[in-house]
Amino acid sequence: MLRVSEKILLVLVVGEFLMGLLVNAFTAVVNCINWIKYKKLSTVDLILLNLAISRIFLLCLTSLIIFEQLLFSHDLVVGEMILIRILWLFSHFSSVWFASCLSIFYFLKIANFSHSIFLWLKWRISRVVFILHGGHFLIALPILSVFFWEWYVNYQNLFFLGSKRNLSQEDSRSENRLLIFQISFNLMSLLPFALSLISCFLLVLSLWRHNQQMQLNTTGSRDPSMEAHIQAMKIMFSFLILFFLYYIGIFTGQSSQRMKEKSVAALFSLAIMGLYPLGHSLILIMGNSKLRQTILKMLKKMKGYLKGRTEILPWSCKHTSG
Repeated sequence: MLRVSEKILLVLVVGEFLMGLLVNAFTAVVNCINWIKYKKLSTVDLILLNLAISRIFLLCLTSLIIFEQLLFSHDLVVGEMILIRILWLFSHFSSVWFASCLSIFYFLKIANFSHSIFLWLKWRISRVVFILHGGHFLIALPILSVFFWEWYVNYQNLFFLGSKRNLSQEDSRSENRLLIFQISFNLMSLLPFALSLISCFLLVLSLWRHNQQMQLNTTGSRDPSMEAHIQAMKIMFSFLILFFLYYIGIFTGQSSQRMKEKSVAALFSLAIMGLYPLGHSLILIMGNSKLRQTILKMLKKMKGYLKGRTEILPWSCKHTSG
């Protein structure tokens, strides 16, 4: 029987995960519709689409892992769940990478520097983003392929030939391989996170220099460039803060097995982790004019539909009673 604190945390976690899936599915569907409708997709929309898809996979795989830990025996981790956890790490890395691509895009698009390297990158911003997308797969797929092959070799007899093996010994080996894989992807995640930090710092520096120039020109009001700087910084800072909380949630979940209140600690860690794919995606929607206008139109239509229903219901009740 769950306690009150566990029930509250469970409702919070389920709500965060469902809202995260809904928000990211909305972003993906809107961009796909625009892609089909206009036969093209802008650079920022392509990044948002990939980011939304990676987060949908991240949330779904996280839900599967939670479902397995709550309902199934530990022996099943040997087979399918090891594969799911490997895919979870890949989706986690993809989510960080695409968020970093978005930070780099905002930096190159908005910042103002006269350095030749910056200008060269700014003039080729679409190509830079395309190369970054390709770099993501070039970095991740070789490691992913190695672990997929090991997984296939180790479990082909178990699943395809039906042979009996020492599950406890195989489980121990699998956990060791998974730990190596997790460390590898966590170390690789430092690269895009460092790129996001550098982009954010340089954007702050660009805003400071722009503000200095505005003061020299005795212009007190904000111009479009300053507004763009501030909007991009909000998105980039929100990613850095929420991703930091996300990692705190991961480490809390990993150490929850050694805590006295295991279930409460595990649910609390999941509640912290759920803030990242939900909160950052909501901020991205509010910061993107097309997505913001689409969701406002949807809410307006929904409000009109509900208003129409409330106007029809009293009349229908009266008509029925008469």
